[in-house]
Amino acid sequence: MKYVVTVRGKLKDTDAKMAETAHNDTFERLSVIGKDLGSIGHQTYLNSEDKNEFLAVDTWSSIEGLQKFLADPANPGGEIAKLFTSEPQITVWAESGWKGL
Repeated sequence: MKYVVTVRGKLKDTDAKMAETAHNDTFERLSVIGKDLGSIGHQTYLNSEDKNEFLAVDTWSSIEGLQKFLADPANPGGEIAKLFTSEPQITVWAESGWKGL
């Protein structure tokens, strides 16, 4: 079963290039930890009407690894939160098994 995590919030840095650099640096640091715990995907999106509104969709193969990652205050509460003007909204979804593409 796969698990999806969405991370949504307003980017702290209003300069697009600086926001991208901050994200990429954070991703590089956390992806090593995440991969060891079952992270298998990371997609990023910007709102087409407000480029400071950010959405990430992360895919995980292990709920236990995901929970361990999210429980570490240095990860979502620290490193990820630094990218945003306030605490981002983080939601965890479980694969339904229903038909889809």
